[in-house]
Amino acid sequence: MDLQLDSESYWNRSSRAAFSFDDEDEVDLAPDLASNGILADDTISEASFNNSVALNLSIKSILSEEALKLVLQEQALDDRVLPKGVSPEEELKLLRRQLQSTLYSPNLEATAQKLLQGKTAPLEMFKSLHEKQQLLDTLMAQGGGHAVITVLLFLKRTLNTTQFHGILRERPKALEQYLSYLKESGDLAGHIELLQVFGRHQEAALKQFQAALASGDASTRKKHLQLLVDAYATAGVGVIPLYEQVFHAALKMQQLMEKDSALGKLLRDQPTPVEVLYACCQVNSNWKEQDMLKPVSPQRFAADQQISPAQYEWTALNERAQAQAYADLECIFERVPSWHPLKTKQFHISFDLTLAVLRLYELQAPSTVLQLFLSKMGNSVEKLALAQRVKCIKAVIDAMAGLKQQQELQQLKDTLPERSEEQFYCENALKSLQSKRWTTDNIKLKL
Repeated sequence: MDLQLDSESYWNRSSRAAFSFDDEDEVDLAPDLASNGILADDTISEASFNNSVALNLSIKSILSEEALKLVLQEQALDDRVLPKGVSPEEELKLLRRQLQSTLYSPNLEATAQKLLQGKTAPLEMFKSLHEKQQLLDTLMAQGGGHAVITVLLFLKRTLNTTQFHGILRERPKALEQYLSYLKESGDLAGHIELLQVFGRHQEAALKQFQAALASGDASTRKKHLQLLVDAYATAGVGVIPLYEQVFHAALKMQQLMEKDSALGKLLRDQPTPVEVLYACCQVNSNWKEQDMLKPVSPQRFAADQQISPAQYEWTALNERAQAQAYADLECIFERVPSWHPLKTKQFHISFDLTLAVLRLYELQAPSTVLQLFLSKMGNSVEKLALAQRVKCIKAVIDAMAGLKQQQELQQLKDTLPERSEEQFYCENALKSLQSKRWTTDNIKLKL
């Protein structure tokens, strides 16, 4: 038996042959299966089931006509993949056919849909001006956004300047979107040029002014401001007088900082007019006379920069108080009446006197300075409340005397330190008040 198993003839017998997948094609089918034809001609694509219903099923019963149209349009715009194994001649024919369908068959709805979805779409197929306008209008009607900018850039590239500006002129919303795009992309020159083309000279002037002020160094800033002033002086399309004043004032300020080195050392880069005014107050050495001939004088600079009297006085008060130069404060608020120039100077303040007193108190000004400003208040009740708030005893005494509060003055005197300056001041106020009362009583008796 072992000899039979080892012999080659035993394993080569047909009855002992093992099954192999390679021999599958040689295996005879059972007669009943073959006769039924179930497996004889079976393939994947030809399954033996009744597909008559499926063959008669229309695709419109699965997709709506609109959805089907969108699918076909999407496929028409998709990049075509060339089949493998084609000859160079066939490949050239396919490329020509695709190029013709892409360039000469514009599909408005499908292209707009792809652009709105943020996808890329070939725009070169839109050749005529009318087709390009239709595409832009379709996108704008659906919101547009970045898709509108994409089409506008395409129009700018493929149309002449007159046609492109004409499209923007007829579509104000598209113009605003394009201006916003130029601004966000940093194309300031293009932004200003487009504003000027459409007659928006005021906006263009402000943009140029902002660009000049944003220049890095002082010399470049001065150069751009000079060009701006000269341009609108000879352009024939002027700006409103206020803008011209602002441009000239900025140029004067730049020239002043460049000319006066001492002033420039006190300032940071790109200072505001108020900051320059503060520096002018710092370098000013004569407050008794208002020198309007010297460009660095605070009064002259405030006039050149159209700074209001209230802003000038507030800035000067803060600078002099912080410098503890309290003797100059009264000079700041002295005015000669315009209706009577020969009259002596009078105290005049252009903002609320209460704010001045509170600011001086905050800056720890001496009580004599507080009393000076409190003495200019005409309302004794308000003066008393404010004097008590800033703890100015002499001003409190003056206010009580003005209100003839003899009893309150006596009570205040008793609380003051013995033989102090404030106590003597209060005693004098009481004596003055009693003397006035005695004189008034005598007048009444004589009558």
